[in-house]
Amino acid sequence: MLETVVDVLIKKVKDQVLTDKNMEEIPLAYLMTRDIPESVKHFFDQEVELWIREEEEKFTSSDRFDYDMPEVRMLIDQIFDFLKQNARFHINKFNHLLERAVKLETNYLIAPQRTLSQFIFKDNPVVSTIEVYDTLKYFFRYQYYKDAISDYFNTKYLHQISQDQFTELILKIDENVFKANTYETTLKTIKTITSFLSEASESDVETLDINVLIAVFKDRNLTGYLKLVEQLREHEIENINLEDLESILQSESIDSLIKPEVREEAPVPVGEETQLRIQQIQDIEESKPTVEVDSIEISEMAAPVTEEEEEEEYEEEEEEVVTAAAKPAANVADEMANFVASQIKSDKPLEDINDLIVGRNRKKIIKKLFKKKEEQFKKFVQSLNQLPAWKDASVIIDEEFYERGINPYSKEAIMFSDIVYLRFFPKDKYVGEHEN
Repeated sequence: MLETVVDVLIKKVKDQVLTDKNMEEIPLAYLMTRDIPESVKHFFDQEVELWIREEEEKFTSSDRFDYDMPEVRMLIDQIFDFLKQNARFHINKFNHLLERAVKLETNYLIAPQRTLSQFIFKDNPVVSTIEVYDTLKYFFRYQYYKDAISDYFNTKYLHQISQDQFTELILKIDENVFKANTYETTLKTIKTITSFLSEASESDVETLDINVLIAVFKDRNLTGYLKLVEQLREHEIENINLEDLESILQSESIDSLIKPEVREEAPVPVGEETQLRIQQIQDIEESKPTVEVDSIEISEMAAPVTEEEEEEEYEEEEEEVVTAAAKPAANVADEMANFVASQIKSDKPLEDINDLIVGRNRKKIIKKLFKKKEEQFKKFVQSLNQLPAWKDASVIIDEEFYERGINPYSKEAIMFSDIVYLRFFPKDKYVGEHEN
């Protein structure tokens, strides 16, 4: 279900943006004028902000000049403002970032606790509260999270927070929201999800995938409802309509679905009661739940990393510095783009991924993503090598990351998926209605 929604949303954005099928570059300024979701616009805008910060670090890293002089700072800001206004995305970069943006929004809708925690912290166990505020700008639903997080930070005068603390905080926010009326708040949440899915697919969603519901309830720690839908999966029920879902949540039993005699004996309501309760209530956005942050307490920040861990991180950073000094103009994406371009020209078959992930990048990926188990890495890469298109590879990568508990937004995870994506570069050109 979600894969279909992602595909539909991507196509809708492309139809709005790629009005000329021969477009090879998409200006950010043009992208911001199109009728596409604000979350997608913000994702691309923030991508350019990252580019600017990277360029600014190079620009101001010299110890020979004072770049903090007000006159110089003003000129630098003007330069980067001009660069941002004229930033452009190559079509292949646009396609890849668009997929990432749509997946981020969809993941957030279904599992906001996990998505927020992974996306905010990425490679850092501790971040400033300012960074949290900035990252929350990516998301445009579940406003009560933003309000409660902001209120909590202000109430506790927090300037930084660890990932463990944040995970605990957002779990307690949902506990606070759902405790008053778990059933009704759950229906409001389901309504927000089905509204999004209906809008995305341009048709009314009347059924939900059981696996989607499991993810929804597991993320919010709704253990009672989670057990119910897991029982449905055990009975090989893959989808459930909203009326049946409402019934099992209200009765806290799946008997009405798996026992025909129970369904037949159930009284038939009359009048307005025949309508779905979910149709009569506001969604979670409209109801604007409030959170009593004064009652929330989270654990103290864990102890800092050990000297051994710091030494290990230092050695890795030192390797990165040496690599950057030896080859300052190169990065994984540029090298892979050049490689794939040559593949297109020569019409050669797709390269073995083992030949694309080499050197320090290979060591980092095996260490960080596969816990130094090289054979597992090789086996996974072998399965990816058998696939004909990025769409198939993307699904397997997402599943592998999930099973291994890998943060998909971490540096090594992004590096890995980018390399695999660019291997399928020829397969990812936009060709309108006949797109693969």
